[in-house]
Amino acid sequence: MEVLGWLLIPLAGLLIGVVWMIWRSRDPKPVDAHQGMDDLARFRQAMEKPMPPLRRDANGAPVAADDLPPTADGTSR
Repeated sequence: MEVLGWLLIPLAGLLIGVVWMIWRSRDPKPVDAHQGMDDLARFRQAMEKPMPPLRRDANGAPVAADDLPPTADGTSR
């Protein structure tokens, strides 16, 4: 039973360390309420923008922008 007690001490230290690391790595809260509201407004504006249309090849599979063939003048898109 004493061995079990000695083995639980490092385990408890590990758990406390993990919880502390998670707590410290959180994103900081905005210091100013106006800054937080401005950031939220910018986020909402960004989310309201329409997505560009998905490009597809002849078979209907999506095509990444890097995989597109060059245009007629030889430049990439």
